Amino acid sequence: MMGPNYTQEQADDLIARFLSGNISMDEQAALIRWINATAENQAYFLELRDAWQATAQEGNYDANAAWDSLQLGTTLLAIRKWRYYFRVAASYTLPFLIGGGLVYTWASGKKDNSSNALVTVTSPKGATTKIELSDGTEVWLNAGSKLQYAQSYNLRGREVKLEGEAFFKVHTNAQKPFTVKASDLRILALGTSFNVKAYPEDKTVVTTLVDGEVKIDGSKTSTPFGLMMKPHQHVVYKKPLSTNGSEQLKTPVSGGDSSTAAPIESREVNNTEIYTAWKDGNWIVAAQTMDELAVTMERRFNVKVVFKEQELKEYRFSGTFRQETLEQVLNILKLTAPLKYHIDKGVVTLALDEELKEKYNNAFKSR
Repeated sequence: MMGPNYTQEQADDLIARFLSGNISMDEQAALIRWINATAENQAYFLELRDAWQATAQEGNYDANAAWDSLQLGTTLLAIRKWRYYFRVAASYTLPFLIGGGLVYTWASGKKDNSSNALVTVTSPKGATTKIELSDGTEVWLNAGSKLQYAQSYNLRGREVKLEGEAFFKVHTNAQKPFTVKASDLRILALGTSFNVKAYPEDKTVVTTLVDGEVKIDGSKTSTPFGLMMKPHQHVVYKKPLSTNGSEQLKTPVSGGDSSTAAPIESREVNNTEIYTAWKDGNWIVAAQTMDELAVTMERRFNVKVVFKEQELKEYRFSGTFRQETLEQVLNILKLTAPLKYHIDKGVVTLALDEELKEKYNNAFKSR
């Protein structure tokens, strides 16, 4: 495999493979060595990554302008090649990128070769990211998520910290349990597939087990508990008291290894894909309010959603989106909710459509 001293053309080829999600683990390791070799290499990669993401996330983005905005002393051949890559990115119909969100410790401009140095992987809003850890564990990061782990990962143990949502396909190693730190919880697994949703701004941490066994360790919470999950089990942990001091609902643990009351709800789900479809670019909605949908929409499409009327937030929707664009999603929502929308500079304004509302009311009355 090529070392860190290969040609600019070879480096450009690896960067393009990485940004488009068509890079092998060996090639990615070689790219990281090249990036770490000099500060110039780091700056070059980060500029290209940022321009690539901006191009792919804007359907009408000017690919030539994206390149022209970069201050990179490269050859005419390289300019032509990257303009072509940007045009390809701009043709994407869904702003979901595999690979484009990867950021290692060098992104801060500081290098730390100690075993305690952290590796940080981010998936910005409007993107999804898939990585493979050194032990073979596969991780999909949803939009607006961050995963951290020590450079010594898999030497003495396997622990990662999650902020956001991730799907884990864990490589089996009974001597080194795989641990996810999410909010107040530690989630332990051997060889299994599971989904964890733990955005800092959300009021809950949600774990869905697809197969295998997972133990949720809530010993550090205000109401300590432990729970061994079974396949198709869905557990919602309610975070501690909110800032307004409202009481936290506590429900008994179902199927767990603790008989004390705990701030969790547990149930069995037949179709776990509802909670994992996002990793394949799909979005399954099950009786969610427009208010709930708006949160996902903001992360998925990197936009801000504004409601002109509060009434719209209470409408519920169920359905499946498969690779739809933002406008396609909104047009589908219009089929069941009397809304009209306007998109301007990354802000989606949702308003009540009185004419549609009257039509829906009349249709309901005629049944």
